[in-house]
Amino acid sequence: MLWYKGWLETRWRLVFSLGIMVFFLAVFYWIGIKGPPPKRIGDALGGVNVSVLWIGAMLAGAGINTQPGFQATRGTHGSTYFTLSLPVSRFRLLLVRSSLGWLLYTGVVIAFCCGYWAVFPPLRAAATGIEMVEYTGMLIGYGSAFYFASVFMGTFLDDLWRVWGSIIAWFGLSGLFYFSPLPPSVNIFQAVQANSPLAVHAMPWAALGVAAVMAVGFFWAASRVVRVREY
Repeated sequence: MLWYKGWLETRWRLVFSLGIMVFFLAVFYWIGIKGPPPKRIGDALGGVNVSVLWIGAMLAGAGINTQPGFQATRGTHGSTYFTLSLPVSRFRLLLVRSSLGWLLYTGVVIAFCCGYWAVFPPLRAAATGIEMVEYTGMLIGYGSAFYFASVFMGTFLDDLWRVWGSIIAWFGLSGLFYFSPLPPSVNIFQAVQANSPLAVHAMPWAALGVAAVMAVGFFWAASRVVRVREY
């Protein structure tokens, strides 16, 4: 029941996410076949990290404060009253809904990376299949950090403000990583662009670890909120 309810809430968001993926693949196809070749593979990835943010924000949800489809409104809505009647804990609602969204997000990223490899000849010439697999893993880890940040915000914000909060969080964290004295090896933004496995031919394990810690931390915070918040 919970998984089916989550699917009903996310199916049109999944379609929108796939639309974003197809758009970027069409752009990469034009660049690779007809447009001027990029100086570096990393230069072709400028919009990928932003698109991952949007996809994560679309598919994320708290399991309680989520809207069906694209009906993002303020205040309490029908989905909340429905989940209140179920004989399950709030944490289980959170776990099922966020797990489903994360699985869908992961599937979209894997499909995007497979399509990227298929339609962009400069990528196949500059990187190996193993490096593409590494990039896929890094992109999933990078996006998971912001996905679970959006899940956390969904436990106390309306759906509209959750999306805007995700965008603000992205800009805030990008400023933190770029302007703070943190070493480049932990910069999760550069790990999916200039320092990605496709560009430097090495896996940014430190950045992947930072992204994983952020994802776990945001999910833990979300679980604490749903345990004490009254709906």
